Amino acid sequence: MSAPEAARIVLAQALTREAFAPYGDLIAPGANERAINFGTTRRFDGVAHLDVEQGDGRACVAIFRTDQHTHRAPYPLRAFERHLLGSQSFVPLGAGRCLAVLAGAGAAPDEAAIVAFIVEPGQGVTLRRGVWHHPLITIGAADILVIERAARDEDCEVVALRARVAVRLPE
Repeated sequence: MSAPEAARIVLAQALTREAFAPYGDLIAPGANERAINFGTTRRFDGVAHLDVEQGDGRACVAIFRTDQHTHRAPYPLRAFERHLLGSQSFVPLGAGRCLAVLAGAGAAPDEAAIVAFIVEPGQGVTLRRGVWHHPLITIGAADILVIERAARDEDCEVVALRARVAVRLPE
């Protein structure tokens, strides 16, 4: 009997606008800003590009809550999902952090091209339609604001991973 194949490790990386561009958009303050509320507040417009209206869809805002007992490093990957009719945004609340684990946008997840980004407090991401991503992984317990397409018909295709892969945080 042979020993089980060791899991391939993907090292999570810092989230930048440029590195995340092939998958969607970084949600963070940008150049499009103006003063509001008598000059006491800076408003940053256009920080997320939602794409949810396909097939009578509408924006749905939800909070996903995780606990630290089920979200501990290293993070084994199980499956990837994609939404062909709408984008999906994830924004950690408070001091919460999460991972955006992605596997391309082809007909099936590209297991050889898996990347992981750490979404820090003050950041968020919007995944484009059709981008394969792992279901939500948080770094410890967290509340995550999710903006996605809601419609009568569900829009979620799930494919199980064939290989053993885990995500590790940098030290």
